Amino acid sequence: MSTIIVGVDGSDRSADALSFAARLARSARGSLVLASAYPYDDGVARLDTELRHRLREAAERSLDRMRRQVPPGIPVTTRTIADRSPARALHALAVHEHASLVVLGSSHRGTAGRVVVGTTAERLLHGAPCPVAVVPRGASPGSLDTVVAGWDARPESAAALDAATAVAQASGARLRVVQVLDATWLSQPERAAWPGLIADPRTHERSARDRLEQVVAGLPPAVRAEALIVHDEPARALAAQSEDADLLVLGSRGYGPHRAVLLGSVSSRAVRASACPVIVVARGVSAPLEDLFRPSMLARAMPRAALGSAGP
Repeated sequence: MSTIIVGVDGSDRSADALSFAARLARSARGSLVLASAYPYDDGVARLDTELRHRLREAAERSLDRMRRQVPPGIPVTTRTIADRSPARALHALAVHEHASLVVLGSSHRGTAGRVVVGTTAERLLHGAPCPVAVVPRGASPGSLDTVVAGWDARPESAAALDAATAVAQASGARLRVVQVLDATWLSQPERAAWPGLIADPRTHERSARDRLEQVVAGLPPAVRAEALIVHDEPARALAAQSEDADLLVLGSRGYGPHRAVLLGSVSSRAVRASACPVIVVARGVSAPLEDLFRPSMLARAMPRAALGSAGP
């Protein structure tokens, strides 16, 4: 059975993250691990066992409260971890549990529905060994009806689309595949080195639309999918798409050691501005969330031309 880790700290954002994770676990028939890191360093020279005990008890009480909110029928366990860095603790747990997904709530310090830079969520996104979901504070706990996948023909967006397709298949959601054409695209000198550069913006749009429609046509027949071309700055456009979506799925710009997620500027800004939960998928994952949801078979269904080079 696949595992979803939920970072818990006893705040409202933990409840938001748990609600979203429970929805995914129910669709995927997965299990939940509720994890809480308490600020204690076992490596210090002089151990304060009384302080450690108090901190651990507080973390366990928080986990017990969250555990009681898990809907019946979803397997759930809890973990307390002594670590001053919640992001480091969750990373280690994800590796140990071979987790399919880590789910976190956005910071309570931000406005409702927005992620705060510098939070555990942001730090974990830059080093997670698996996809990471960030749930905005106050996000609706309703059903998954609309999933949006960002697409730009790069390999990382193909990984994101594969994950979004798997979620849509499992939940019965409608899938919207969005490609953003930036108005400044032709003004960037480095774009001149792109293979197959099309100088005429109208021709470029027709080519992009044809390719995107090919991609959508190649998705499994059971998926209710649509293709959408948007003209705007990419991060702003993706954030706008999140306003009427239940989930936004994005690919990372690259990956580091052990397929760690390294956010590009577009993904990073879109995560901060999204009004709905966001799943970020690391580039290089051949079948993201494959053990959480049924494989979407995108790699076999997609025309090879759709996966051609589109940039550096």
